[in-house]
Amino acid sequence: MSINLTSAVTFLYFDDLNNARRFFSDGLRLETVYDPGWACIYRLSGNSFIGAVDNKKGSIEVKSRSGVLISLTVSDIDEAYEHVKKIGVSDLSDIKRVKDIDLESFFFTGPEGYKFEVERFTTAELRAIF
Repeated sequence: MSINLTSAVTFLYFDDLNNARRFFSDGLRLETVYDPGWACIYRLSGNSFIGAVDNKKGSIEVKSRSGVLISLTVSDIDEAYEHVKKIGVSDLSDIKRVKDIDLESFFFTGPEGYKFEVERFTTAELRAIF
């Protein structure tokens, strides 16, 4: 038996929700799909979402952002790299090609220390999945 999932939301908790909103809305230019005031949910693609939550008002209290990597898949890695470089993120890496998993990606640090990876799969088979 499997669960009939209809969507996925990953929630990140922030001490400065307004800064996180600027990052997702203005920086990454994600579409806001829901905003009750203490949280904001953005569409990544289709039924895949990321949410920014006020750490003081959310369901849990987050004290550490380590151990979390948000990987975002794109169709044009070079265009994405240039865009992210312009928005002024921290710790922006070079684009690296990983041949043994048919992937190219770069990393950066977003608001409040969250780690992000932007990736592009280099085979048609993997692009069809992701």
